[in-house]
Amino acid sequence: MLKFIKAVVVIFLGIVIIAGITGYFFVRNFDLNKYKSYASEIVENQLGRKLAINGNASLGISLIPTVIVEDVELANAPWAANPQMIKIQKLELKFALLPLLKKQIVIDKAILSAPQIYLETAKDGKNNWEFQTVKKAQPVAAASGNWLISEAQAQESKPAANAPDNMLTNLVAKNVVIENGAVQYNNKGQISNLTINSVRLAAPSVNDNISGSFDVVYNGDKIKGDLNVGSLSALFDGKKDYPVTLSAQAMGADINIDGAVAEVMTAPRFAFNTNLYNPAGNFGAPETTLTAYVSGNTQQVNADIKLLNIVNNKITGKVSADIAGKLPSVKADLTSDQINLQNFNTTSSPMAFEFPSLISEAQALSVVPATPVPYQLLKSLNADVNLKIGSLIINPAMSASNVLLNAKLLNGVLTVNPLQLQFGSGDIAAKMTVNANNHSAQLNLTSKDILLQQLHKEFVVSNNGDFGIVSGGKTDVEANLTTSGDTYRQLVQNLNGLAVVMVDQSVIKTGALKFLSGNVISQVLNVLQFNSKKVTELDLNCAVVRVDFAKGKAVFPKGIAFNAKQLNLVSDGKINLVNDAIDFTVHPYSGKVVDSNIAQALSSFIKVKGTINDPKVTLDDKQALKAIVGVATAGPAYLGSKLVVDADSTPCYTALQGTPYQNRYPGPSKTEQAGQDVYQGAAQGVDDGIKAVKDTAKELINIFKKPKGTN
Repeated sequence: MLKFIKAVVVIFLGIVIIAGITGYFFVRNFDLNKYKSYASEIVENQLGRKLAINGNASLGISLIPTVIVEDVELANAPWAANPQMIKIQKLELKFALLPLLKKQIVIDKAILSAPQIYLETAKDGKNNWEFQTVKKAQPVAAASGNWLISEAQAQESKPAANAPDNMLTNLVAKNVVIENGAVQYNNKGQISNLTINSVRLAAPSVNDNISGSFDVVYNGDKIKGDLNVGSLSALFDGKKDYPVTLSAQAMGADINIDGAVAEVMTAPRFAFNTNLYNPAGNFGAPETTLTAYVSGNTQQVNADIKLLNIVNNKITGKVSADIAGKLPSVKADLTSDQINLQNFNTTSSPMAFEFPSLISEAQALSVVPATPVPYQLLKSLNADVNLKIGSLIINPAMSASNVLLNAKLLNGVLTVNPLQLQFGSGDIAAKMTVNANNHSAQLNLTSKDILLQQLHKEFVVSNNGDFGIVSGGKTDVEANLTTSGDTYRQLVQNLNGLAVVMVDQSVIKTGALKFLSGNVISQVLNVLQFNSKKVTELDLNCAVVRVDFAKGKAVFPKGIAFNAKQLNLVSDGKINLVNDAIDFTVHPYSGKVVDSNIAQALSSFIKVKGTINDPKVTLDDKQALKAIVGVATAGPAYLGSKLVVDADSTPCYTALQGTPYQNRYPGPSKTEQAGQDVYQGAAQGVDDGIKAVKDTAKELINIFKKPKGTN
């Protein structure tokens, strides 16, 4: 971009000076057509390119002397794609009247209509705007002086010091207007286009600062603004810093810079105080304000970020970018005292995307879009980013602290390692790899000593009737996952690996778990007729959720276990990640079965079907029918034995078999195992064909018809 800007500046200055030379001869001698060929000869000798004035050259009749030249073309380098480098539909030069009375030529205004400029950099690095002087031009008979256009200067051969008719002063217009133009830059096959609606520049003299305005479109993005830069003489001198002040609206953002450029015409260096404002939604990003000191050259850009404010999330740090290579290379060290993710979901700051909220209810995987993953972005640059966050607020009930992240992006492979944070007073360590070359991803996560009551405020007992953790609550998490795919949905469907959550001994106060209200857990508890008023506390031995991911399915091999003194629960099932279908069998058991609670005990035979978005809690018909028959023939004792078998005396041990944590909890004793074997033998002896007890079945059906929340 800097190279492109530099080329445009050089070319436009060249156009103005060439126009000045042409106009100078036309006005000085008034025989316009006679000097068309001479002007062309001067340019060709100095630039090695042919200048063709194909149209009419005329003198405008008005109080302001005006030269109008039409259809001007400057030939391109022989190796360039386009035959012409510059084409100007019409050029108007307006001359100051009073200097003419003193036989001085001063261009007051230059108007370029519909200029077309074709810039090109060849694969070998050659630029078509680099000219080579063929020979010095000979002076015209009617005027004395030598011309040095390659230096962008023109002066008479023996000027007096600070002479008023200095040719640099005379030939550079005080006002320049460019309208309806176009610039195309072919940089080794990559095309950039600049459409010029209007550009206006003004300066009282070559020694005064230049002010101007511009309204252009760069590669489809509108850029409009005002500028104030140093003088033209300072620009060509190149020895002092060249001041630049810019206020612009570019690509939907507001940009203000104030600083200087050094060695503009040779090896540009710059340093600017920068202020940028990006409104919400622009570039698919949130509302952002950046205040920074930016410096660098055509090889390197450095930014000292005083403040990066993203919807009231404040970040400081340093960023550097090496732009000399084939791919830009970015290095950043950023720090924030607090990042609040809630700010990204406010209606006052709309975004093209939203951070996912905490899943409080079961959600269908159909919400995961089948849109392509933008892997190509990972190949657009290399990066090394360090980020430190003192406090990360997820929502009003959850937060993390001391977040430390290092992300490296190299040749399309993103590696996040480490990712460390404190969450619920525990430690989480993770590492992730995303490979844009083979469209794959890998995640490894381990957490230690998280306390549920500090993980989420809903787990804290603050009022009577609240659900919460009275004591214990220690939780560990392990996840090792791999996936691949071209879309976000394919990444979900192709998950492979293991995820385990383990909760140790705790005392749980029963009651309303508000942030999970209405989901499948509440439905199951409702079917169980679980009465939190009678059972106010659960003495938890352990709880486990174990998920095996493979071939588009999430399988729970007896992987949901809740083992408490008052209630045991084991669930075995799977989720089809391709079509979101769920199929779970839930076996809860809450104590001794007697005549008065047969119907409630029978409700322990539960199936959860449907989809994740619309789960349906139903009766496990086959198991319930066997149990009803067993009760009818053998009495309540049979049902009790059946439930004891299904509940599993050591469900946490069972759920963790085949994982690195399989010995975390004790397995069944020999006595317990022998007892279960006896029960299983008795269960197999029941004849499935015996007619079920109608009254018991009716009572069971009534349980499923009761409204949620009733006992």
